[in-house]
Amino acid sequence: MSNPESSIDDISSAVVDNPYSILNVDPNTTIDEIKASYKLLSRAFHPDKQPTGDRRESAQQYFIKFKASYDILIDPALRLAYDVHGMDGVLFLKNKGEIYKRVSALLDKIEDERTHSNSSERVKHQRYAKELLSGALQFEEIQIRQSEKPSVNGQIDIKCNSTHSAFLGEGYEYVDKTHPVEVERSSISMSITKAKKEGKTSLTFGGGGVISGGKGSTNAQLSLAHAPVEGTDVNVDLDIGATSEESKITFGTSRVMSNSTYMTSSIACSSGSTFLSLTSYRYLMQNKIRGTWMMGLALPYFRMQYCLLSFTADYPDKPKITAKLNLGLNETPLQVSAEKIIDEKSTHIGHLSWGWGWTGQYIKATTSRYVSKYCKVTVGLHHISTKGLTWLFALERGSVTFSVPIFITSAVSPGYQMKSAYMALFFGLIDASLVDIVQMGVNELIDGKTSKLSETIALRREEVLLERDKIKRDAQQQIRLMEKPAEAKRRSEEAVDGLIILRANYAVSGGDTIEVTNALMFWVVRSSLHLPSMTKSSMLGFYDVRHETLVDMNSGYLNACWKVVEKVWYGDNVDKKINSSVATSEIPTLTIRYRYHGEVYEMVYLDEDPVSLPTNQAMKLGGSCIGD
Repeated sequence: MSNPESSIDDISSAVVDNPYSILNVDPNTTIDEIKASYKLLSRAFHPDKQPTGDRRESAQQYFIKFKASYDILIDPALRLAYDVHGMDGVLFLKNKGEIYKRVSALLDKIEDERTHSNSSERVKHQRYAKELLSGALQFEEIQIRQSEKPSVNGQIDIKCNSTHSAFLGEGYEYVDKTHPVEVERSSISMSITKAKKEGKTSLTFGGGGVISGGKGSTNAQLSLAHAPVEGTDVNVDLDIGATSEESKITFGTSRVMSNSTYMTSSIACSSGSTFLSLTSYRYLMQNKIRGTWMMGLALPYFRMQYCLLSFTADYPDKPKITAKLNLGLNETPLQVSAEKIIDEKSTHIGHLSWGWGWTGQYIKATTSRYVSKYCKVTVGLHHISTKGLTWLFALERGSVTFSVPIFITSAVSPGYQMKSAYMALFFGLIDASLVDIVQMGVNELIDGKTSKLSETIALRREEVLLERDKIKRDAQQQIRLMEKPAEAKRRSEEAVDGLIILRANYAVSGGDTIEVTNALMFWVVRSSLHLPSMTKSSMLGFYDVRHETLVDMNSGYLNACWKVVEKVWYGDNVDKKINSSVATSEIPTLTIRYRYHGEVYEMVYLDEDPVSLPTNQAMKLGGSCIGD
């Protein structure tokens, strides 16, 4: 097991796009092949072998880049981190020595089992290593979000009743025009969390109040959480109610386990009673299914108070399905729900749930729309077979939610089915009208944002041109550094009538064309050339030859309007949208003309195709006199 400290310091200072592509190896390559590729590059690019001046400085930069790539791929833990989470996963291990050691220990077991041909144990430990890394990254993201700035959470809930109003009033429902909608219950709660010492300690305080039936009550909460070691949290929560029966103190702890399991336990004391709560969260099926198990016990005799079993399946491009079975938590022991992202931008989400319990069955249908980056509007209907129909409305701004559930009609009132159908239609119209409301706000915003957006796009166009010019110069410098080794290989291959690259072009229709003859000859080994199945644009001597097209403000006002819509929709992330609009319909090609055993051939590959020369699929052009 290698030490990550020295290698990761170098990795963090180097920009590594794709270590496999930089070293010209396949993701399934062996350690010996990685070492051979690195040895070949180090001979050609080592700064001590270059003349002084710009050439040596350029070689130094490239040497650092493929040295960082080598350090990633030669280390099993870092290589796994890159394969699963990219460079974010690699850099995550810089300050996570404990996680690195545990992942490396599991991978060391894999090597031991490979020598003993124990495939089942090898697969199991590989899965455990991936789950450990994924769980640690998810936990780290939560801590980062908590430590950035004070977070405010709030909930305002106003429960209303309109059955005594003229709205949908018929039959035996009493119509009171002076009080069209009656407020049955209102509640408000608010909390503020502040993290200190790089997220290791956080303090939360808040409170709330409830008014129901002309009576009111208040409560206050205070919580202190601390992470003494990596992956472990302890917390103390104090709830202060109007009476001693409503007050309690809770001591809890949580721990991220090695197999992607998150465990919590707590003990709560309230007016002479003590309760123990245990909860386990675990990711299954390669993090596609999340399982939750919860149990509450009354001490000292461990009488069960409640239990919960829940599974959530979250597969890409499929509805998120959740199934829950509980006893003692609420009046609905069996619940099933489905959530689906309706549009491509993930701004329109539909949710449908069904439940069965002691008060009958319920069906809830809601749709949520993001009207801005931090604002979400939810509307829906909630039907309970023994109670009736409730119209739901909620406005969520950041972490503060304002909800107004309105009880529309009782389940025993005449014409209940017709009223439900009418409200379903009304609910659909409101959901559709949200699109027009958003568009009205966008139109008002366009007038004041167009000039600023035009300036932003102009600046970005200039940045893209400068970046592209630098990338071209880097690729040309890389090819110059590869010329001598390529010429040496060409002479040795000519001596044995082996593989000689006569001419190679990397090009795309409507974009650039670059000659990469020496770049490919550099990688010829024993009369053969092999390039992995990935884009060639990140290889040494290559760059992305596709031209990037930015929005031209002179091409029409409609384009400017659309960019403003994206500004509203994506907020700060619009820079990624403005970045460029690449013509992805055109795929770069690599055309190679080569000579092998006195005959000249030509072969054309698509950008991400694997390259293997010589090949029987190449077009034979004739004898060596054809040349290039």
